[in-house]
Amino acid sequence: MLGQQKAVLSLQAQLRTNRIAQAYLFAGPEGVGRKKTAIEVAKALNCRDKEQIEPCDECPSCRKIDKNIHPDVHLIDFAWQAGLLEEKPEQQTQIKIDVIREIQREISLKRFEGNYKVFIIDQAEKMSQSAMNCLLKTLEEPPENSLLILVTTSQDMLTQTIISRCQIIKFNRLMDSVVHKILTEKFNLSTNLDRITKFANGSVAKASSEDFIEKTEFVNELWSGLKSKEDDTINLLELSKKISHDSEQTKEFINNLLILIEQDLVNESRFSKVAEFILSCKRALRYNVNLNLLTDVLLLKTQEIICR
Repeated sequence: MLGQQKAVLSLQAQLRTNRIAQAYLFAGPEGVGRKKTAIEVAKALNCRDKEQIEPCDECPSCRKIDKNIHPDVHLIDFAWQAGLLEEKPEQQTQIKIDVIREIQREISLKRFEGNYKVFIIDQAEKMSQSAMNCLLKTLEEPPENSLLILVTTSQDMLTQTIISRCQIIKFNRLMDSVVHKILTEKFNLSTNLDRITKFANGSVAKASSEDFIEKTEFVNELWSGLKSKEDDTINLLELSKKISHDSEQTKEFINNLLILIEQDLVNESRFSKVAEFILSCKRALRYNVNLNLLTDVLLLKTQEIICR
């Protein structure tokens, strides 16, 4: 796992000495290897090759886990929940208590073929309050040879009682050189790599998404228009509509804009003023604001500051 040496070494040491925690919390930014590492831990615990601590990737157990068909290893996400509740995946906004109750039922059963029962809860921060409360019982008294791995980008959205019952493994933002290497070797990308890496902000998942190039081109063109004042007020208000569909999209745009501002204006006196203003807009996203109005103000005021 490139770029996560501290996390990997800690887990390898625990696997080597057979001192596995009852539950882990894998916390860090999106797209830096948290879920993949959780799957690798599940493979290592159930691998048929006992000569090494790392999974062999060749035995029936490793292959089943890779295909997500191992009867003792469960990846819990919105798609899994949709199947359980017979709902559409796009309808899922929270991990519900029904999912935790199903985990509790499954974890109490005898293992089918593996050494460990492993439950990986992706986007654990999306658990409802009732789901978190329900999960506590399992975290306090987990059955023997069972493991819960909570994967999250927002540790502070979990209750302190959940956090205190897990061993926290921190995953860091990947260095640009690591993202560059993975994109080149794994995804065979060779064009616009510097630009893609810059906006990826340490996330391979973000850099390799289908619409990422389009998004980077959009923010570059908008920034050029702001600096040159080519975009008038009417045009900026139209562009504002494109970046205010939801808070996550707006937040991503603001983060990308900050990257460009730091690159172009860091040595100029106006940098601190425009950066502080944009950061105040980002902070406003924590509240129930009108997104279109916020992005209107963001674009118009930013242009006013940088063109003085």
